[in-house]
Amino acid sequence: MCSFASRFSHNNYKKKAAMRVRNAPPENNNIAPVMTLVLLVVLSILLAGWQFLEISEVSGVQVYLPMLQSVLLLLVVTLGVAFYKIKTEAMQSEDILGLTHEASRLSFKNTEALLGATAGGVVRVNRELQAEYINDMALELIGWDNEKAVGQPVSELIKLQGGRSADTLIQIIRDQFAKQDSMFDLHDVKLLTNRSELKYIKVKTAPIQNEEGAIEYVALVLQDVTADRVAMEELYNQASRDSLTGLYNRKSFQEFLETALAEGRKKKSVNVLCYMDLDHFKTVNDVCGHAAGDELLKQVADLFSKRVRSTDCLARTGGDEFAILLVDCGVNRARTILERILEDIRGYRFSWNQNTFQVGVSLGAIEFDASYRVSDMGRLMLNADEACYTAKKLGRNQLYVNDDNTVETDDTAKQDEGENWESILKSALKHDGFSLFVQSIMPLQSSRQQLERQYEVLVRLPHEGEVLSPGSFMPAAQRLGLMGSIDRWVVDKTISNIANGNFVADKSVKQVFTINLSADSVNDDSFVDFVRVVLDDHGVPASFLCFEISESVALANFMSSQNLLNELVALGACGSLDDFGSGISSLSYLRSLPVSYLKIDGGFIRSMSKNRIDAAMVDAVNKVGQVMKLATIAESVETDITKQLLKRMGVDYAQGYHCGRPIAFEDIYLADAS
Repeated sequence: MCSFASRFSHNNYKKKAAMRVRNAPPENNNIAPVMTLVLLVVLSILLAGWQFLEISEVSGVQVYLPMLQSVLLLLVVTLGVAFYKIKTEAMQSEDILGLTHEASRLSFKNTEALLGATAGGVVRVNRELQAEYINDMALELIGWDNEKAVGQPVSELIKLQGGRSADTLIQIIRDQFAKQDSMFDLHDVKLLTNRSELKYIKVKTAPIQNEEGAIEYVALVLQDVTADRVAMEELYNQASRDSLTGLYNRKSFQEFLETALAEGRKKKSVNVLCYMDLDHFKTVNDVCGHAAGDELLKQVADLFSKRVRSTDCLARTGGDEFAILLVDCGVNRARTILERILEDIRGYRFSWNQNTFQVGVSLGAIEFDASYRVSDMGRLMLNADEACYTAKKLGRNQLYVNDDNTVETDDTAKQDEGENWESILKSALKHDGFSLFVQSIMPLQSSRQQLERQYEVLVRLPHEGEVLSPGSFMPAAQRLGLMGSIDRWVVDKTISNIANGNFVADKSVKQVFTINLSADSVNDDSFVDFVRVVLDDHGVPASFLCFEISESVALANFMSSQNLLNELVALGACGSLDDFGSGISSLSYLRSLPVSYLKIDGGFIRSMSKNRIDAAMVDAVNKVGQVMKLATIAESVETDITKQLLKRMGVDYAQGYHCGRPIAFEDIYLADAS
């Protein structure tokens, strides 16, 4: 871990997760079993020896597309663990208190049988701080034989490591004898066993009174939490790293950037943000397959890693997209580092099965200083992204540096590029310059195969001989405030195509077209009226439409999302929640959103055939959908191995290149006939 990134290690993730749990809204009673279900599914797969491991090892498949919002792994599981532990600890504390009270009531000769029956390791300590009784579970945990352990000082038996843990335990026992306090806890302390093993344990202490009411003994209840600690460490690592390259993922990178912005204002430091996009990666992937694409990404990541400094942060932020945060680095020094990366890539050749490819990389960088605030992070990332796009337009395998280092970028050369995008997008809206594509959503379960035929509607922009995907022009559309207009264009053309394509007259099977909505449309009070008018004008029933809102948009605009979906459902359309699992509060709010479909975050789907925890999370989210009677859709399905795993789990639908590549809207009937 780089020295800059080390400030955001496991402990910081734990603090943030804990803060999110404390600040989470009160859970509905009906949600509690769902939260427990999420945790239990994960743990069941852990304990069952990872039933998906065998398949993934045989397949050798690991996809290359973006690992989006891995933080579900951190957030949902942390919430589930917290919920489960609170319940378990409350019950355990109640049991221990009841046990010690009962032990106090009985004669001391009977307390050993009572203490031995409790679920946990138990040590009974006298006033000389010696162990007078130890049950079998405690002996196994500390690694002692009963004959040797009884009579030993408790400090010799329970050797706590780190800080003043050992002294703290002794002081707690003394305080209980002196003050007659009811219970004390020590959480996640390290124990050095008699076998020289290091374990993590939880210690609970409770006093035992004699017939006169005086404290005669203190009971120590020991619980081995080593497995929990190891599992959580793995979860936190999974949440912060890209599983293919080992670099940081997008979510972690954004947290590093946020902190750099905050610290930059305090230290008056200068940093550089660089976005990098591989050139010709798609050619390698199309010619040689996903395995080759994966290997290329790993090799390129290694090349990048050799050039960045220990103080910098390097991340894979998308399928073939990377980012570098150059800390305490001015633009001139950054140019030197980035130009060396360019030189390395220009001299690099990728070989696969007797095929050799020359790949390139387009780099876009922007310097930012203390004038930037944390609230400017979105604009900063957009500027870096547009700089990277400019590098591609200049001929690819180029470095383009946006030299503007102020927050107000409208008066700089960047304005020219912004005006260019504005002209392109407004012209496309005015002259129907966009194109509609659709991608099939395949039913996986036989019970759903004859019910309906589903498609997701996708927008593309033909421009200068290329067909641009949304990733190329949507950042500019968002910055220019055109997302709502593009949404309306998509709705209007989709309904028009349904009317003109004889879909209404075809009664053989139900057709459903899913349209993605931006936050602009979610917050537009007139959007539903617009949809109603277009449907009426074309004579198309609303049941042909499903409106999809991403989880992040729904959580950031919850009341607006709820109201919009309620009105659309009242029209006869249905709702879908996309990228489910990227927010910790999603389970709390899900039951309040009138959606029929739950689309599982593709970040977990892409790597589930190789990543056991991702497979566990997909299974868990699918079960959440089942409990709430929602149909589940797995997006980004790229291999048959993944599809079979999803089918076995009971996921209802699959979407991705393995199930069907995007096709022009007007080609739907041709595709169905073939």
